[in-house]
This record gives sequence, structure tokens and C-alpha cells, in this order.
Amino acid sequence: MIVIPAVDVRGGRCVRLIRGDYAQETVFAEDPAQVAMGFLRRGATRIHIVDLDAARGVPDVLSRDAVRHTVRRLAEQSVDIEVGGGVRSVEAATSLIEVGATYVVMGSVAMRNPELAEEICRALPGKVLLGLDVYNGVARAEGWTEDAGSADEHLARWATWPAAGVIRTDIARDGVMTGPDEPGLRACIAAFGGPVIASGGIATIADLEICAHVGAAGTIVGRALYEGRLDLNEALQRFGAPGKARR
Repeated sequence: MIVIPAVDVRGGRCVRLIRGDYAQETVFAEDPAQVAMGFLRRGATRIHIVDLDAARGVPDVLSRDAVRHTVRRLAEQSVDIEVGGGVRSVEAATSLIEVGATYVVMGSVAMRNPELAEEICRALPGKVLLGLDVYNGVARAEGWTEDAGSADEHLARWATWPAAGVIRTDIARDGVMTGPDEPGLRACIAAFGGPVIASGGIATIADLEICAHVGAAGTIVGRALYEGRLDLNEALQRFGAPGKARR
């Protein structure tokens, strides 16, 4: 299992939200690239980047430029980069790969327009991670602002696509560091049948151990790193074996 530090970008700055609530934002740095490079210097082998503005359908030029600058900086190093937020076309996905992303993360389109999402996966086989954002068992889309149906139905459909894996985020736990949703994560892994990356609630080494025990391919960690609750060096020593979430 691999530990993946998160860099969320809004208004061009590195921020964290509480349960995806844009009104509960904490700004941690003005330069997302600097934050990402800091994680890299501490040994991270993969970075998770999200354009929060694009994710909810209101693209911001500062965020777009900051994300692309960060990807370019990281691409110069030996690190995998997964980038999400506003990936709603083959062209958008391809442009991020061309900038230097290893994977693109696609959530809303995968749930709202599965025909298009499958087309994107087939255009970029092994390069797309499907974002399953769940609140009380119900999938959410458009930056977590709208219900998007049954998570199980999405997973059953996605299992037939040439995707790199699934990122499962428990929205109720995101940013509050209350531990992972072990039953939900276990069910997701069983339903999808391919690599699943856990996100939401991770705060301690024990939380990482839970994710590893149920079979997660990776875990995304955000606020716990920014607030010093989780030591990245210790986490990487325990779970930092490099790996790609490929089917």
C-alpha cells in the first residue's frame, strides 16, 4: 500500500476543506507547488492534486495555472502524479497527461455520463482513476454538491472499463480525521475487483494499518499531514513501497 499526500487547490492556493464544504476552508499555503515539492523531498512517490474550483464546475484561472505549474514541477522528478477536478472530456484528460500527470481522476462524468467516461478510459487505458465520493452510502458529484445515485451500481459498471483503479472518498470523514470507513472500503474493494485507494478520515498510523488490512492499494492523506497529526516520514517508512494502482 502506498501513502499519497494530497494537495487541494482553490483560488490558486493550497487549501483543505471540511467534508467538502467550500465555506469551511483553511488556507495552508499560497504556493501549491512548494507544498507538493516538500512532500516529495520527504520521500513521497505519488502526489494527489485536485482543482477544487473546476471540480464544482466553476473553473478559476488561478487554480488551473497553479495545478498545471505544480504538475510540471513534479513531472521533472521521479514521482507519480494523479490530478482531478473538472476532467469532463477526452481533451481535458489528455491535456493533463501531456502536461505531466501520470493519472487523471474522473468523478462526476463517470457517474453522470458513463458513455463519455468509458470513452475517456478507453482513450487513455490505465491512465484514469475513477473517483467514487460517497456520503451515507450515496454517491455525490459536481464537487460533492449533488446526489449521483447508487455507489454499487457505479462500481459494477466501472469494473468493465480499462481504468487504473478507484479512489473512494468518504465525504462524512473527509477533513475531520475520524478514521477510515472500514466496512465501506471493504465493500468497495470487493465490488470493484481492482485497485482501490482510500480517502477520508486518515489521521494515524493505525488508520493506515486498517486500510492496508482490508486490501487498499493506497491511501490519500491531507489535513493530518498539514496539521502535524501524522508524520509523513513514519508513514512512508511503514507503507511507502512504490506502486501504481493499475488493473
